[in-house]
Amino acid sequence: MFIKKLKVVNFKSFNGDMSPIVFNMPNGELGSGLNIFVGENNTGKSTIFEAIDFLRNGTKKTSEEIKNKNNPTEDAVVEITFEGNITETIDGFSQPNKVAVFKKYIDDSSATESIKFSRKTSSIKAIQLWSDEDGEYKNESGIDAPVKKLFETNFVWADTNPNDQASFGSTTICGNLLKGIVSGFTETDDYRNFSEQFHQTFNNEDSGLRKELKIIEEKTQVIFQEQFGDASISFRFNELKIDSFFKNTTIDIDDGIKTSMEEKGSGMQRSVALALLQVYADELTKHPEENGLKKPFFLFIDEPEICLHPKAQSKLFKALLELSKTKQIFLTTHSPYFLVSEYLNTIGLFIFRLEDGVPKIERVNDADSNLLPWSPTWGEINYKAYKLPTIEFHNELYGRLQELSEKWKINEFENWLVSQNVNKIKQWTRETNGNAGNPEDTTLQTYIRNKIHHPENVTMQQHGFDEEELDNSISQMIDLITNYPDGEA
Repeated sequence: MFIKKLKVVNFKSFNGDMSPIVFNMPNGELGSGLNIFVGENNTGKSTIFEAIDFLRNGTKKTSEEIKNKNNPTEDAVVEITFEGNITETIDGFSQPNKVAVFKKYIDDSSATESIKFSRKTSSIKAIQLWSDEDGEYKNESGIDAPVKKLFETNFVWADTNPNDQASFGSTTICGNLLKGIVSGFTETDDYRNFSEQFHQTFNNEDSGLRKELKIIEEKTQVIFQEQFGDASISFRFNELKIDSFFKNTTIDIDDGIKTSMEEKGSGMQRSVALALLQVYADELTKHPEENGLKKPFFLFIDEPEICLHPKAQSKLFKALLELSKTKQIFLTTHSPYFLVSEYLNTIGLFIFRLEDGVPKIERVNDADSNLLPWSPTWGEINYKAYKLPTIEFHNELYGRLQELSEKWKINEFENWLVSQNVNKIKQWTRETNGNAGNPEDTTLQTYIRNKIHHPENVTMQQHGFDEEELDNSISQMIDLITNYPDGEA
């Protein structure tokens, strides 16, 4: 069971209604379950994470804090559609008395089963289920907690302290990992031997510690009896609960110098936390009786590149690609190391931008949005997501236009550009065997292309181009590609 669609209505920065986001789902291929959100800050990327968290876990916030400020009288609504083996998930992980309730709402009209949930601010404590038969959402009493049993989510926010997740508290990753390990440990011979030795050391009258404590007990008892009469006082050591030992546990890392994790750099700490999270996911999703059955687990990582050096980012991305063959992963990023990959056409890549103050989401690897046959590329993503012109993108567009026009020689291509109403506004001086020729009029596109390809040209080294010229050149080439008849020569 995977998240197929998400619809957000009037939720925080998302003003009014929006088209559903259709996510990638794992199919066994590298990157198939990976969904990457790219865009400037404050464009709604993390809000999508918050919306999914809101649907599953509810919120302690008020309705006013969740609703879009421009529509305070309208409900904020989050809808999620799941697809896949819905029946299998319900049979394996649902609360027994809710199995029949969930199955009523499975849509099996197509090849793949689906089920749709919703939560809104007017009934913030209740999750609703979509009824195809009635064409509306239905309230089922007591369904909120059982929904949580059907799937697990884990969110690693950009401001998450890695040490917090690697500590051994009751709600941390490590703490939850150890719960399952220690639950049966008290019944083992190892623990019984420990318990016997504990009481022998701390509570047996013949132990050295007890003899020392006896002196304190007797002195205390004398003073006490003078004030309150006859009574005896003794110290007794209660055996610690097993989970108390783990609260004092630390993680040591030996990278040439063995120290605790908290003494290492932030990048190493974050790497350990993410590794623990993957182990936690495997343990958390196991079915208690059926080894082959896994509970759906969805991982959300906000800017995983934080504190990681480039090589570590690249390694993490490869690990996530592998993990996404079977699990659905969502991440926000600004890192080029997550955006330069042969698998960009396999993953779900979404660009977030603001238009008139409202977040807009574009799936980049949809065919109808592609500028290039080999889209998407790092240069194209940067331009669409951040309005950042790059020489890499300029090269790609220039080559694509040469391909479309079938003009491979620079002079022929220049003539073709002029025929498309592109003016020659720059001058370029060629060098042959180190000797400068006469300046020649050229288009901005070819001038920039030459500057990129011929840095050895001494004559032109004092002449450059600025970001505005690069942007103008790219913009003109995008128009030419977009308006080219059928995209073919």
